[in-house]
Amino acid sequence: MLRIADYAAPVVLAGLILLVCAAFDARLTDPRQAAAVFPPWWSARASLGAAGKVGSIIGLGRLPFIVIVRAAEPDVTARARAVGALFVVDGAHHGLCFS
Repeated sequence: MLRIADYAAPVVLAGLILLVCAAFDARLTDPRQAAAVFPPWWSARASLGAAGKVGSIIGLGRLPFIVIVRAAEPDVTARARAVGALFVVDGAHHGLCFS
């Protein structure tokens, strides 16, 4: 039988990673390319499906809900948020979020 305590550590860890990444939600080096951070409760399939609507998927993060995308237009942040991303970060500067 699973208890709430069994989920506490993974939930806290995911929350801390999201907070660190959110702190760096700033200007992108390239406005056409970024890492979209989707809700951690989404499956990898849902995150990839949403990211595919933003642009080309060029990489994956260390966690299944972080997807690196490249869009044809320089509006990757707005497009990623429109499909459900919690925030968008510049993968070039934040090694904690990416593999």
